[in-house]
Amino acid sequence: MNTITIAWIALPLFVGFSIYLLPKLDRYLALAIAIASAGYASQLFLEQSPLKLQLLDNFGVILVADHLSGFFILTNALVTAAVVFYCWQSGKTAFFYTQTIILHGSVNAAFICADFISLYVALEVISIAAFLLIAYPRTDRSIWVALRYLFVSNTAMPIL
Repeated sequence: MNTITIAWIALPLFVGFSIYLLPKLDRYLALAIAIASAGYASQLFLEQSPLKLQLLDNFGVILVADHLSGFFILTNALVTAAVVFYCWQSGKTAFFYTQTIILHGSVNAAFICADFISLYVALEVISIAAFLLIAYPRTDRSIWVALRYLFVSNTAMPIL
């Protein structure tokens, strides 16, 4: 299960960048990642004890996957699948699906990280992906709202 957890964390980021390189498969890959996350969450429900991973010795990344994080991961997978289905016929570009899957993967990483540095990195990736998704329509209003979001989030992140 340790190897599956590490692969599950890295897979959305890898597939997110692959979507941009393979734009014809964008919706299918995005939906596959959401289904894989739902499968991982259901696997967490079958585990008897929480899964604890400590990467890179005592000062590295600490991941804890338990039943509570399984519920959050399942909810994130369902929301991502709903977004993909909702946008299926809308003609969104591969960039949209790339950012959606990167956002999905970093939210999942935030759910299972147990140390503050990993949480900070996950929140930074979430804020960048959210900024790019807000600015995606490229209208004057969406760019202005995205810049306001970026300024507020960059002001708030040093407080953490």
